[in-house]
Amino acid sequence: MFKRSLLALATIVLSSVPAFAHAVPKAMTPAPNSTVTAPTEISITFSEDLDAKFSVIKLVDANGTTVSKEGANLDPKNTKHLTLALPKGLAAGVYTVEWTSCAIDGHKLSRSYTFTIK
Repeated sequence: MFKRSLLALATIVLSSVPAFAHAVPKAMTPAPNSTVTAPTEISITFSEDLDAKFSVIKLVDANGTTVSKEGANLDPKNTKHLTLALPKGLAAGVYTVEWTSCAIDGHKLSRSYTFTIK
């Protein structure tokens, strides 16, 4: 009887634990490891809805210099879509996109990827 009660209690407790997920990229423009003409923005669509206050994108050149303001715009019609406007006339070279996503459940994830401007 005690084992059944313990099993029932464990089932109730474990089934009430909320699901936590990290917001991971599903689509990125420019794409990782791609070669492109100078883009006007970085666009990333994530797997989860984002918290706008803690989700950011930054673009860094090959010298480690930040070429965009750190920040991002969250699409009010699609809270999984984050964009960052870029300055015009970016020079040819390798660039690193650094991003942090914060899902609405508070889980943060930070990663980076590179692309090349021809």
